[in-house]
Amino acid sequence: MNFENILNQIRTVLRGEVSGSIRFVAVILMTLIIWTGVYVVSGWKNLASMNLTNQQNRWRTLLNLGNEYKNLDRSGRSNINNANVDVAAVFAQVTERLGLDNRVNRVTPDGRNQSIEINKLYGEELADLEHQLSSRGIIFNAAELRALPSGRERLLTVNAIIGPVN
Repeated sequence: MNFENILNQIRTVLRGEVSGSIRFVAVILMTLIIWTGVYVVSGWKNLASMNLTNQQNRWRTLLNLGNEYKNLDRSGRSNINNANVDVAAVFAQVTERLGLDNRVNRVTPDGRNQSIEINKLYGEELADLEHQLSSRGIIFNAAELRALPSGRERLLTVNAIIGPVN
């Protein structure tokens, strides 16, 4: 057997000159198409599996952070009489003291709590605000932060619900 004979036999099969060669070529093509499909789908499955694992790890981390936050020692804040704290007045005093009063867009009463919105905050200003409020017996019950690009830094927009320490 030489190489030319093998090539000639392959050519006759591909041209359909041998009986059953069309079926043989069709079976080979279908096999290749099915094999390619299985390979692609298994790749999708592996990618989905990796994404699911990443999401599960992120969820566990989030739950752990939430549990750690719940278990924080708030004994330093317990000496403040929470029933007498006027959330709106304290918030106004703190924002004026920190120079944030012109960036406060909204202060809305929500029962004992206040719903607030502050724009264009630097991270340090937000930390100072939280520290000043917590030292006066007011905490962030819930907050939504949005980071907006401003040159090389990011400014924060804060939507939050603040209220007295329970």
